[in-house]
Amino acid sequence: MAKPGERNPSASKLIPSLGVSDIDRSVGFYRQFFGFRVVDSYEVEGHMAWCWLQVDGADLMLQQLSGDQQITLNPAIGQSWCMYIRPDDLGSVHARLTQAGFPASEISQTSYGASEFFVSDPDGYELWISVPAGNGEDDDEDEDEEDEGEDDEGEDDDDEGYDDDDEEEEEWKVRH
Repeated sequence: MAKPGERNPSASKLIPSLGVSDIDRSVGFYRQFFGFRVVDSYEVEGHMAWCWLQVDGADLMLQQLSGDQQITLNPAIGQSWCMYIRPDDLGSVHARLTQAGFPASEISQTSYGASEFFVSDPDGYELWISVPAGNGEDDDEDEDEEDEGEDDEGEDDDDEGYDDDDEEEEEWKVRH
């Protein structure tokens, strides 16, 4: 608690970090279906052990879990919470996920006007894919557009080993 006249410290960003059983598969999932790119990573013995993904204003970190740690993923720890993802084209993302065999719910309208569906990522983390009422237009839109230009310079240099232009889309087979 701040003393009178002092300001409380504040967070400038909150970035989820997910423990995953196959980091390469997870990077592929978030890249293919949501457009994320690797902007930083850490390797152990020549294999990616951690990475930071970004797309537009969204960030996500992934951490490769050891075999002993992976036991906690069944059922996924993520079933006690969820992540909201706002795509630029809800219908297209839904179609691509279902065509790839992911059991996405039907797109529905919520009581608060959002259009959304639910799907689990390859490790069972629950994702709520949602567009707010008004087709995604909100008061923060202009602010986001102003920030976009600042992060675009050099973004390809940070995505080492993951050239989206040369990358073939992975064929997804959902494991049950």
